[in-house]
Amino acid sequence: MARTKNKMQATLPKIGLAKLSALRGREMLFHVLWGLTRWLTVAFAVLALCTFIDWRVDKSRETPYTLRAILTGVEAIVLGITGWFWLVRPWLKGPSIIRLAKRVEEGIPEFGHRLVTSIQFARKEETGGMSPELIEAVARESEELSSKHAFGRFADFRRLKWAAGLVGVPMLLAAGMILFYGPSLLGVLLKRQLLASTEIPRFNQVHHNTHVLWPSGDEVTVEYIVSGRIDEGAVGTVRIKPEDLPTDQYPLTFARRLDEDHTVFAAKIPHSSVNFTHRAWVGDGRTREARDVKFVPRPVVTRTDAWVRLPKFLGNRPDGKPYETYQSQGEITGLANSMARVRIAVQKPISEARLTLIARTKDGTSEYLQRSVHMFPGNEEVLPTGETEYPAEAEFDLTSDLIAYHIDVKDVNGFSNSTPPRRGIQIAPDEPPIVRLLPERYSEPGIKPSEEDIIEGLPIPLGGQIPIAYTCRSPQGVSKAQLRYRINERGTWVTLPLRTIDADAKSGPFDPNYGTFINVQFGQQVEFHPVPSPDRETTPDYLTGGGRFDFQTAELTKITEEGKLAKLEIGDRVEYYVEVFDRNPVPGRAPGKSEARIKEILSPGDVLLRLDQTRQAESKIRDLEKKQRELFGRKPE
Repeated sequence: MARTKNKMQATLPKIGLAKLSALRGREMLFHVLWGLTRWLTVAFAVLALCTFIDWRVDKSRETPYTLRAILTGVEAIVLGITGWFWLVRPWLKGPSIIRLAKRVEEGIPEFGHRLVTSIQFARKEETGGMSPELIEAVARESEELSSKHAFGRFADFRRLKWAAGLVGVPMLLAAGMILFYGPSLLGVLLKRQLLASTEIPRFNQVHHNTHVLWPSGDEVTVEYIVSGRIDEGAVGTVRIKPEDLPTDQYPLTFARRLDEDHTVFAAKIPHSSVNFTHRAWVGDGRTREARDVKFVPRPVVTRTDAWVRLPKFLGNRPDGKPYETYQSQGEITGLANSMARVRIAVQKPISEARLTLIARTKDGTSEYLQRSVHMFPGNEEVLPTGETEYPAEAEFDLTSDLIAYHIDVKDVNGFSNSTPPRRGIQIAPDEPPIVRLLPERYSEPGIKPSEEDIIEGLPIPLGGQIPIAYTCRSPQGVSKAQLRYRINERGTWVTLPLRTIDADAKSGPFDPNYGTFINVQFGQQVEFHPVPSPDRETTPDYLTGGGRFDFQTAELTKITEEGKLAKLEIGDRVEYYVEVFDRNPVPGRAPGKSEARIKEILSPGDVLLRLDQTRQAESKIRDLEKKQRELFGRKPE
């Protein structure tokens, strides 16, 4: 058996096998070249398609990472499958030696199947009882023929031609991608196919420049900063997606230039209160993601209260705090140089509140903003209705040129109130006290005067007394009073200070209708009495006053035409009025004056006659009034 095997090896067609192996190597090379060109073509085609999809999607929005992973996976699968079948498998397997031998025998007929037969005999351990001499003769003849012929010309050159014809396609695809994308962009796209987190470069980069929060109901201006030079006439696009509403599209136009490489494009979105998202496209750039615009209500001043602080010279309340008068609806009326306090309430938290004072020019023709006062926010307050308000307060001096004020507030987002409330300021005239003389009352001794005792214009007897009663009032209080009188028209005015009389337990309260105390005794003199406040929690003392006294004329003197002093005579006339000063400590303040009255001096008999005539006239007038009341008050029959 061993001898037969050795003999078979000796008859192996070495020359034929060597030339067939060379032919097989050439065939394998042609297979690989053809497979490589096809693989490269498919690779560049798939790469071009995937990069284009990534680039095109990224033009409108950021390419989702999932899509990028799918594209990379498709590339890997396609290139892996084609690489196995077109490159790896042909190289590992290669064409069959027997099939190549048959191709050689077909090309060289004189082999007469000797080449294939000798190879088959050489590969078989069993020869099936065939004669060794026959096998050796076939192998020898096959070797002789193999040595005479070259097998290389029987290679299949078609695959080489196909490869040569197809080799330009991947080169064209590569050149096309370079021309279409540019080297830098192509490099980024290739990195992105490897799932690298690299942003696709663009000539124009678009960045959001719009605030997120806007006042409800306002027109919104969306802005974008475009980097890279761009023509001012370029028009971009902004897409607006309101909540639960269809998408709207608006043109995006040039707004302003920041520098040579940065430009602002903007679009105005109509008034709305519906939140929306927005994205923009300008040039070859676009925003990477959508941004929100949210609407919040503006701050609103829901209430305005004001107080005027009374001057210090009027004193303080029992708790030591100054007196203040409430000003309805924030409209202020007060004296110049007094202090005003304003308190507001807002429906939401605020970061700033300012009170702006408005004054009138000296010529009265125009207004101007005098100054601005910071308002200090307070702690939030819960109303009985369960709502919450946010207060703020400020104080300012009232000057004579002020006419109004308005209030500006800003919330924590920096939004101001759209219609700042305006309130008026009226500077009250700085007038002296109002002094009024009461009707003259005459009564019998020991009897309290009544309405029937009022007798106006009655002269006085020589050496008699003039009953004087008066009341006075002033928002700046009353401090002192004096009587001013003169004898005849050419006489010099004389000042008679009036003593201040305080109330006591016996006198009772002051009665302004009579100018004296309720429990006053007959003949008691109350020259001047400043009335204390009935409620010191709300009202200062001494805002009103008055008095009632008898002005004695017996000791009065006059200056005669010769310049001498003389007693009063029948026919002389006494003119008088009452002056009252307020509590304002400013020097030189003018007093308030009552009307002047004149009393003629007559004899006692003439005075009684005049009194009787006056009473008769008054009686007739009263009778006439009674008849008229009865006539007009009678019912028709």
